[in-house]
Amino acid sequence: MNHLRTTPIKLVVFLGISMAIAVSSHARVERFTGRAVNTSGDLEFIEEHSVKYRNGQITSLETTYFDPDYRKIGEIRSDFSAGSRFGSYEFKDERLAYIDGAKVFADQIMVYSQNTQQGRYKKKHLKRDSDQILGQGFHPFIQENFEALLEGKDFGVKLVLPSQMDQFRVRIRPIKEENGRLTLRIDLDNWFLRLLAPSIEAEYEINTRRLVAYRGVSAISNTSGKNVPVSISYAYSQQGPAGLSMENN
Repeated sequence: MNHLRTTPIKLVVFLGISMAIAVSSHARVERFTGRAVNTSGDLEFIEEHSVKYRNGQITSLETTYFDPDYRKIGEIRSDFSAGSRFGSYEFKDERLAYIDGAKVFADQIMVYSQNTQQGRYKKKHLKRDSDQILGQGFHPFIQENFEALLEGKDFGVKLVLPSQMDQFRVRIRPIKEENGRLTLRIDLDNWFLRLLAPSIEAEYEINTRRLVAYRGVSAISNTSGKNVPVSISYAYSQQGPAGLSMENN
């Protein structure tokens, strides 16, 4: 596939452009909520996301997970001071008493995980490379390369997974443009590993570059400790233009 566009796109607005009218002394915050439904159609969990930007660049991303009764079950907090693809973060699953995360340094990434009930702590240092994506860095990476993805370009990157104490080469490729949305598929690059791990699909609204839908394995485990296939639809805050709210620093 060399070119996804079947009709002319009159307006492709980068999210940062819509935020550029804000006064630079203010933080720019985007908030959105996701509802994850399993293959039986039951609500598995709810996600609440808060993304902060400065001068058009992402600075932090916080996600809180709730069960269907809106009890908190986990969270992930990312800091992008090392760059949009290198978000140092920590993930907590409160139901399983599990933690994993990563800390980014100048030339390496330290990944770690711990079952706090059993007290077992693991860590490992990986060399930092220019083609890596860490944690929640997928979202800003896609937004920054959105125009190229619209034109049909695919990207090969190394995804760092602290839960596995390793990194894996994955491919991000556009597979469909329809009804004002661009659908991306994310697969492991190794054909054998693809047999063991299902692919992920993400839908982005073209004129805002917002993530509007996700299909794939859940980021947080269910009560049985399993990561199950889910479909997630996202709704954005109505505060201000393009779902953005303004907060003083």
